[in-house]
Amino acid sequence: MKKTITLLLVLALALGLLTACGSTEIRSYQEDAAAQADAEDIYANALKAYSPDTLVATADGSPVHWNEYAYYLANLAAQLAYPDENGVIEWNDAEGSEESLGETLRQAAEAQILQYHVIEGLAREQGVEFDAEGETFVESLIQDAITSIAGETGTEEDMVEALQSYYMDMDVLRYQGKVQYLYTKLFENNFGASGEKISDSDVAAYVEENGLMMAKHILYSFTDDEGAELDDAGKAEQKAAAEAAAQELQAITDQDARLARFDEIMNADSGDPGLAYYPDGYVFGPGEMMEAFENGTAALELYQVSDPVETSAGYHVILRLPLTGETVISTDSTGEPITLRYEVAMQQFSDMATPRMEAAEIDYEPGFENLDFNKVFAAKKSGGFFSKLFGK
Repeated sequence: MKKTITLLLVLALALGLLTACGSTEIRSYQEDAAAQADAEDIYANALKAYSPDTLVATADGSPVHWNEYAYYLANLAAQLAYPDENGVIEWNDAEGSEESLGETLRQAAEAQILQYHVIEGLAREQGVEFDAEGETFVESLIQDAITSIAGETGTEEDMVEALQSYYMDMDVLRYQGKVQYLYTKLFENNFGASGEKISDSDVAAYVEENGLMMAKHILYSFTDDEGAELDDAGKAEQKAAAEAAAQELQAITDQDARLARFDEIMNADSGDPGLAYYPDGYVFGPGEMMEAFENGTAALELYQVSDPVETSAGYHVILRLPLTGETVISTDSTGEPITLRYEVAMQQFSDMATPRMEAAEIDYEPGFENLDFNKVFAAKKSGGFFSKLFGK
């Protein structure tokens, strides 16, 4: 029996799958769970329910085995609910028109599984292969993860042990690395590694469609260095200073000279706490800034300087700047700059992949679509996944 899942593509799918082997907190329940006596980790019981290589389903044309399916079940289950004092969760109970916890879990697992398998399917359709370069890529990522966990002398056995807390085995880890490689190659083939295949006209259309603007500002703040609000006399002084700066800058006719002088005053006088993080200015869309600031920016021509604009923060002298494909709009998790061109590429990738995600199906093997999760998470007395994988 087939089940169709409709969801938006998560573009961050493969950007950090193997970084430090899950340095991002996956199981947010851990601190709370630690307070629950010495109860058995019932979520790990799901891994013992079937052999790891048992075929569970086909997701968008590629196989899903129990080790992959159980990995998502266990991690998501740990976030959805806690067991009672007897170590039991009633997954099949539903109140009124609400879905049962089991159905919620099933849908969440399907959604995460499809994010990976749809990328694999797109790669298949576009002729992107997992080749020898991909194998090297995955092994390199795994070795980096081992080193981050156990040092230069770390082994794969160290990695296997570390994976226990994430309900994962090496096969699932390698599969996620494979999808990361396919995702990267798909992106590069369609848009370039940094989005360089995106045209200037595409960037301009994205800017217009999203109402984006860019501006620098000099803030004459209503608070002093200690954060205390200025009195009326202090605010009047700030207004006078803002007016003087605006008049000076507006009088400079050479565009480059005006920009250089603006930066001098901004770096010397601005009370904006975000200046250190955004020295080149802010890129924003409708509703992301205070209304007066947004309207003041929209009223300017490129490189034009505003009269003082008052907000609750103080008086702003604004300089509007152009947006190009090379404009840096943010940074990624490693601190690397993200350009507007790359942002457009990510949006186009989403536009390309979303229809595939909406049409993607999971075709379950007999007996797996309506699993009783009360039984899946019940303890097994012997055998099973952990005994085979970890020698227990």
